[in-house]
Amino acid sequence: MATALLFCLLFFTVQDGFAYDASLLARLKQGVSAWNQFRKDNPSYMIDLRMADLRDTHLKGINLSKARLAKANFSDANLVEADLSGAMLEGTNFKGANLSRGKVSDAQLSEADLSSGFFIGTDFSRSSLTRTAMQQSVFVNATFTDANLSWSDMGNSGLDFAETAGAKLVGVNLKKASLRAVNFAGADLRDANLVEVDLQNADLSKADLRGANLSFSENMAAASLNNADLSFANLVNTDLKGAEVENAKFFGASISSKTILPNGSRGNAEWAKAREARFVK
Repeated sequence: MATALLFCLLFFTVQDGFAYDASLLARLKQGVSAWNQFRKDNPSYMIDLRMADLRDTHLKGINLSKARLAKANFSDANLVEADLSGAMLEGTNFKGANLSRGKVSDAQLSEADLSSGFFIGTDFSRSSLTRTAMQQSVFVNATFTDANLSWSDMGNSGLDFAETAGAKLVGVNLKKASLRAVNFAGADLRDANLVEVDLQNADLSKADLRGANLSFSENMAAASLNNADLSFANLVNTDLKGAEVENAKFFGASISSKTILPNGSRGNAEWAKAREARFVK
């Protein structure tokens, strides 16, 4: 009988390879100060809180660096200034959470949910955020240097003044996002959805925008597209007025008479031909 009970306990706590340490969860609930002291006193202790329910908890300034937190639930939690650098966060739920000024560098966040949250000034440098839900969130002044955000959904989010230099954003959805003064220098934005975005003062110099959709983007004033590659990009109905396009490549890009060129004139066949672009009526 005891053997059967033990088997059932193991089945329900370790199934699918996920099981959090109940004693750690109890310790965490004693408060951030006690928890951080525990981490300081036990730097090599493996933190395993996979699938833990931490919804709506107050964890400001907590040290969860290098922790195993896959599929944990941090929805609506206060994680301001938290340290999750190097953490395993695949499939973790941060919906509605506030992780502003947090450290999430070198972390694994693939398929996590960061929607409807606040990540102001958060550092995601070198992290993997592939296929992550990030829509309708605030990432103002966030850092994504050398991060991988490919195929993630950041639609309707605010990324003003964010740093994404060298980041990989292949196929990312940024539809209707606010991207003012974002640094995309050298970023990989191939096949990105940039429909109806605001790119005023953004730096897209040397960015790879091949196949990107920038149609109906209305504000690119003072944006830098110098040395950017816009081959086969969709620029129909795009307002490029005031953008810098020195040495930019437009091979195969689509423009129309509703495209506003950098000098303020309407798109035309002559301009397209001179740059090996496609003029569509």
